[in-house]
Amino acid sequence: MAEPKPIRIPFRGIKGRKPTILVVEDEVLLRVALAEYLRDCGFKVYEASNGADAISLLKSRKYMIDLVLSDVDMPDVDGFTLAQWIHKYRPDLPIQLASGDRKKSDNAKTLCENEPFFAKPYDLQKVVAFVRNAIEARAKKKRSA
Repeated sequence: MAEPKPIRIPFRGIKGRKPTILVVEDEVLLRVALAEYLRDCGFKVYEASNGADAISLLKSRKYMIDLVLSDVDMPDVDGFTLAQWIHKYRPDLPIQLASGDRKKSDNAKTLCENEPFFAKPYDLQKVVAFVRNAIEARAKKKRSA
């Protein structure tokens, strides 16, 4: 099955820079494939192999991250712990969790508010649509604040 062709659509609300996504995934091939697809769709993407690396990157504040996409099951710091850290220290930053284990979706929905939980393998077009909508909603919220 061929990979879907990336769809480039201009973004509203982010001036002078590409929207930036942090992809947190311990499975190297999945992380690279998702990150490359997002780049092909016009996003700037940073990658982390686990929650601990993601927290270090987010603590540095050197990077302007608009959204975090994270696997749930990872060594060291899992996606649930990462989501809790983000809610405590970066509450304005949206996080989206994904897992191959459907049983984890209830916890993910609680931590990610009303946002959908992504099952793996990723449906790349749905991920990109979600990311676009979440970033535009965040930008709109910032403009109205």
